[in-house]
Amino acid sequence: MNVVNKNLEVRIYPSKVDRNDKGEKIASLDSILSNIGISRFIFNKELAFINNFRRLLVENGYEDKVIVNNSSCNCILKMLKNDYSFMEKAESSSRQQSQRDLITAFKRYHNPNLKSNYPRFKKKKDNKGSFRIINNNNNIRIQKDKYGYDKIKLAKLGLVKFKTSKKYKELLHKATDKNDQTAKINHITIKKENNKYYAVFNIECIHTPHKIIGPKQQIGIDIGCGKLAVLSNKQEIPNLDLTKETEKIIHYQKIMSHTRKNSNRYQKAKKLYQKWMKKLVNKRNDYYNKITSYIVQNSSFIAVQNENIIAWKKNKHLSHNLQLNAPRTFMDKIEYKCKWNNIPFIKVPKKFPSTQICSNCKKQNTNIKGIQNIRIRTWKCQKCNTIHDRDINASINILNEGLKIAGTTMQ
Repeated sequence: MNVVNKNLEVRIYPSKVDRNDKGEKIASLDSILSNIGISRFIFNKELAFINNFRRLLVENGYEDKVIVNNSSCNCILKMLKNDYSFMEKAESSSRQQSQRDLITAFKRYHNPNLKSNYPRFKKKKDNKGSFRIINNNNNIRIQKDKYGYDKIKLAKLGLVKFKTSKKYKELLHKATDKNDQTAKINHITIKKENNKYYAVFNIECIHTPHKIIGPKQQIGIDIGCGKLAVLSNKQEIPNLDLTKETEKIIHYQKIMSHTRKNSNRYQKAKKLYQKWMKKLVNKRNDYYNKITSYIVQNSSFIAVQNENIIAWKKNKHLSHNLQLNAPRTFMDKIEYKCKWNNIPFIKVPKKFPSTQICSNCKKQNTNIKGIQNIRIRTWKCQKCNTIHDRDINASINILNEGLKIAGTTMQ
């Protein structure tokens, strides 16, 4: 059993009024939009302050070195509270979380391994936004209103209606119960996407790995474009058929490009475009969750090559498939599920020539090197005369290299 953090997203329905007929305080649309706006305001104001300070340092001949941390951001937040009284309307922990998001953005920017861009200002016209509330003294919970219906209790905002499955509702009740030590709510993020509102619970709970009857395998996975992945046991995972969703998305994008912005036709096409985009993402996530769960539950060791997806996207013949199928999402799901189930997971370095090495005699064939030779799907080893399928050979080499890195041997 492992203690893991799970994110659970549910749809919420804010009310237009502040109180119901029984006099209970309920989370209104205005209060949620106000909290989203204040969170965006704090982020933008603190970022503007840091940008101005950096500019002054450069103008006066000093080195441009600004450390963005909790203590420096707290000073800016105190000044903002004194200058803008409306900030008191927001829940207290959500104000702190907004500046933590800014600190995280700067840490990612300064990390050379992530290659993140410099933090940008948040825009109101993007039609999305969020704020996060920390659970202190059970101020985020599931409770029944005076009519007997389950509602989410949000600190300072009140009750809000939500919808989810029975399975997840049971998990939320378990996380709310103070006597139950198997689950608890860490925080909740309220977000707005395409004029719909969602609550994302971060729940710390105990995860019990599934027991699988039968032998588990050591697996090497080769991520591809034409196929989602090829396993070292010669199993091929095809890409999901997203033709219908893609056609609809392109159709509504064309309508939006041929109409005046913010006109009625434009808004109608935009709404349908967002609907089909959400369908595509949900369908892909469902497929990846099922596939990755099957792979992880039937494996004792997994090795994946840390492919340079960014370089692949620069190729005009590969970029469309990569954006549509999102192989990085597939890899990330395998990684966290391996962590949950105590299964060794190794990322083989991206420079390892997995497709060029013969898995039989280890002779390297440089004739199939590079994206220009990606059409070569089978090749013959000049040393041992073995005919290789490019993807299967790569997955076997990835497995062998992963085992070598881990210091283990083949079963």
